[in-house]
Amino acid sequence: MSHKKPPEKRSDHTKAGIVRLYQELNREDSRLRSCLLDAAIAGLRLTRNPDSLDLRHDASQVWAVIEPILSHHLEAEDTEVIPWLSQRQPLSRETRRRIQRSHSRLRTLVAMIGEANADNLVTSRARDAGRALVSLVMDLDDVIDDEERRLFPALRRALFAIHDESGS
Repeated sequence: MSHKKPPEKRSDHTKAGIVRLYQELNREDSRLRSCLLDAAIAGLRLTRNPDSLDLRHDASQVWAVIEPILSHHLEAEDTEVIPWLSQRQPLSRETRRRIQRSHSRLRTLVAMIGEANADNLVTSRARDAGRALVSLVMDLDDVIDDEERRLFPALRRALFAIHDESGS
């Protein structure tokens, strides 16, 4: 006797998971956007005064909020959302390339900032971490805007298409 779910049950379960993930990613975008100003200020201040232990601490506190959200967000989009969406409603080659480039750039900046434990840095590394934080903020703001204009609407269309197909 097989314990596998029928295909329509798996599809319903997958769709429900994607809907939840879509809602979670929207919340994460909002949380990330709410941190951008603080992160930009912390990065700029650290760049200007990398000797300050207080400013290093401020930057590391902001980073401690951003990093886990951003890491989860990128991973979820790359491993779940984009592959699922590509099966339902293929993204244009340009959109897929844009997403890959922006995610790669964000991951590079995340690694640069992550390598720099802001509380224990030499001055030149603290300045580099501050610059990387500012660059991440600018790139992340653009990526969130692009997601809201391209990725999320495509995801909504694919989810509604499944809803219409199932007659639910």
